Amino acid sequence: MADKKKIIRAVAYPRYSSDNQREESIIAQMRAIEQYCQQKGYVLVDAYPDEEKTATTDRRPNFQRMIEDSAKRLFDVVVVHKLDRFARNRYDSAHYKRILKRNGVRVESVLEQLDGSPEAVILESMLEGMAEYYSLNLAREVRKGMRENAEKGIHTGGRPPYGLRINPETRLLEIDPERNKAVRIYFEGLDKDVPRAQIARTLNELGYRTQEGRKFTVNSFQGWATNRKYRGDYVFDVSAPKDDEGKRNTAKKKPEEVHIIIPGLIPPSVDPELFDRVNAKLSMRKRKAGRMKAKVNYLLTGKIVCGQCGSLFAGNSYRNPKSKDNSLLTYYKCQGKCGNTSVRKEDIEAITIEELIKHCFSREGMTETVKRVQAMYAEQRQTSQNDVEPIKKELRELEGLIENWINALGKGIKGLEEKIVEAQHRQEALEFELSKIQAMQSVSALDESLIIKILEEKKTTLLSADEDDKKAVLQEYVDRVVIQPSKDINRFEAEITYRVFNNGGEGSRTPVRR
Repeated sequence: MADKKKIIRAVAYPRYSSDNQREESIIAQMRAIEQYCQQKGYVLVDAYPDEEKTATTDRRPNFQRMIEDSAKRLFDVVVVHKLDRFARNRYDSAHYKRILKRNGVRVESVLEQLDGSPEAVILESMLEGMAEYYSLNLAREVRKGMRENAEKGIHTGGRPPYGLRINPETRLLEIDPERNKAVRIYFEGLDKDVPRAQIARTLNELGYRTQEGRKFTVNSFQGWATNRKYRGDYVFDVSAPKDDEGKRNTAKKKPEEVHIIIPGLIPPSVDPELFDRVNAKLSMRKRKAGRMKAKVNYLLTGKIVCGQCGSLFAGNSYRNPKSKDNSLLTYYKCQGKCGNTSVRKEDIEAITIEELIKHCFSREGMTETVKRVQAMYAEQRQTSQNDVEPIKKELRELEGLIENWINALGKGIKGLEEKIVEAQHRQEALEFELSKIQAMQSVSALDESLIIKILEEKKTTLLSADEDDKKAVLQEYVDRVVIQPSKDINRFEAEITYRVFNNGGEGSRTPVRR
């Protein structure tokens, strides 16, 4: 069965900021963005133009509407004409890019197409490694205080679970009598094998609403069943650390033996025996779950372009009815139906990996990459020096705001939950940027051997059997693969363009024949 083509939905963010710039500036940016999307095979679904607004502030109406719409999963990529159209303040840029990334959206630039290039990815990974020590130091005293509060049962921040609230005087968690009835209905329903959809309908009929004021759905109960606070246990330091991208997956937990768990410190929302019984039942269901059917992993998704009609190639597969073992045939096929040849998955992926190793992971290619990474580092180090004090000032202001909002929330003032969460995300982004700057100021130049080590690891990955890791490297290094017109699946010419610098030029175009 043929795999469905993934349509990449793009939106444009054109902006001009000066009275000396005319409306044509927006039109020119839109024209360039439209051409860029056409070349990339993106579907341009909307535009958020801001006129006479400066990127040094985030008070831009269409910009904010775009950020809000990203949470609705309306698009996959934001395209700007130039990165300074998005934001000139680097830590504002980091903040909003993190929000977009959290919503599954990336930012691309027409004129700076190497933003997110292999060199930039390498530099970012090295900065994150360097920043780890500084980041830990920055958070150590804060976490120490939070741990001391946790051991006393004092709420350490964030929104309390549904059905619980913060006592404004003691800062301890206590039961919200009305909402707690909904929590009990949920657990009693699960104990009786009532589907979550039915539980949601029951709560809606009784007039209950989520913390955001919306009707309940099956997704509204995320994390309820396993939240030990409903059992009466205070828990802290449960979530796993952030991943390599600085992102925290709250569903991923640390080993239970390192959790801070204080039984009976919170009034139980439900009977502990009921809580344990429900969790045992859910655990049994997980173990009995059927195996997911393996899917074909197309390593060059979104990278192969037809040299005849310009359309993207998409992965396709079907079972060969003539083979004894009903073997699976996999290939990439032009979605434009222009008659250009399809290419076998194993053929084009093997050719691309072979050429990538030859051109980008040769001694000369890696030397050139090292130079570029070191130059990027020197440039970032120079421009980041003046950012430390403004970031520290804003962090102090955010800390005060969050504390005031949490106190107000504990007194029963509603509508502050989203502000607290947004401020905490902003705080996290600023702390991340601060730790990187501090790391850069302590190291004058990057060690060439460390960069070479990263490149060697990527080369080893390309030769490994791990399809997901290989795909990540290919998606990072390959700009596109153009399949020139042919009628023969066994004889075609491909032009591969890499996202690296070679001899001062952007990209390396390599024609190969099969």
